[in-house]
Amino acid sequence: MKFVINILKAFLINFCFIGIIFANVSCPSISPASAEDSPSHQVEAIISDVICSFRDLNSEGNGTFSSTLNLTKKKIIPFIDLEYATELALVKHWSQLEPRDKIMFERDLKTSLIKDYVSTLAVINNWKNINASVSNNFTQSGNFANVNVLFFIDNENSNQSATITLKLIRKDRWRIFDLVYLSVSILDIERIGYDSKIGRNGLENLLQIMLERS
Repeated sequence: MKFVINILKAFLINFCFIGIIFANVSCPSISPASAEDSPSHQVEAIISDVICSFRDLNSEGNGTFSSTLNLTKKKIIPFIDLEYATELALVKHWSQLEPRDKIMFERDLKTSLIKDYVSTLAVINNWKNINASVSNNFTQSGNFANVNVLFFIDNENSNQSATITLKLIRKDRWRIFDLVYLSVSILDIERIGYDSKIGRNGLENLLQIMLERS
């Protein structure tokens, strides 16, 4: 799931975020299904569950690519609104697609995220030092919400932190559809990628390429 990976990469930047009190993730965590149905509580439950799960995996010495992939599919992907994220990534092209073609693009986005980022998660071995703090001062407009999250690494040598904004939409439950870090949106990056592919191949040819690849 891309939102976690990009934040972990952001740890390389010594970015000080003032105003949020550091709060260590406690394990075992509360599952999203048991957490309060508010944007901040859902985000806290999702992220805590992810960090705790990877801590357990790492402590057992099972941090392989395969186990990381399985954990990603179980703990991260279900809390991403792939349909809405894909719609925003394709913008004007979305309305031109048949229902079956929309599903193909959703699968393509999911496959791309997993392929590009799971390998990064698999080599992280300091999960015990990774923590997060979710701000309760979220903004909400109807079924949309923005939640700020501070991620930080706390060890003897240094304290590194980065803050990101998660964008959520509520249908049957709150799910994440975008991540913004230092004004850079993940969906903006995906949109540029799809615009480039469609510009080179055309929409129909790109669909055929995706079909052959699957």
